[in-house]
Amino acid sequence: MRRLLAILLFSLLLLPLQATIEGQYYSADIAEAYYLGIPHFEDELPARSSLSFAASVGLFGYTQNNWDASMEVHLFSVTDSLPFGFYQARGFNSIGANLRGAYAVNPRLSVFSSLGTEVNFYHDIEEVFASFSFQVGPQLLIYENTDSRILLTFPISLHLRKEITGVQAGIGIRYQLYPTKTGGTP
Repeated sequence: MRRLLAILLFSLLLLPLQATIEGQYYSADIAEAYYLGIPHFEDELPARSSLSFAASVGLFGYTQNNWDASMEVHLFSVTDSLPFGFYQARGFNSIGANLRGAYAVNPRLSVFSSLGTEVNFYHDIEEVFASFSFQVGPQLLIYENTDSRILLTFPISLHLRKEITGVQAGIGIRYQLYPTKTGGTP
């Protein structure tokens, strides 16, 4: 947790320096998804259904030609599963960091992927666990002006935990702000 706070503080201290880099941007994402938890242990059900909500903020983003990359901090929440008999899988909240990259296939369509790690906290019990995540999907440009753009994203994710693998499919919105751009975004 100290390492994550140190990275955030370092990022905030470098914000004035970043504004001089051409193609540099800040970003914010929100997404909602269907979460299918597949246990690695014997269970009555082969998978349990939940909803997930995610939000991220990117302080280090850079675009060049058809590529862009960013380092982001993300928050993630999964609801309790649908009940089955007397059992309902616990939901959890997460905080983590990820590296995200995208490639523009054409001016309106691009594909993205991200790789991240999280610290997770169950809703009802005091247990903390680590996880890794991988995400991929298309994104469509829906609005653009000289210093910002908005994209519609369709993330498909794999959330790897010690006891459960989570598979997600959802929809989201991504906002990118280019503070030094004067002639439009790529």
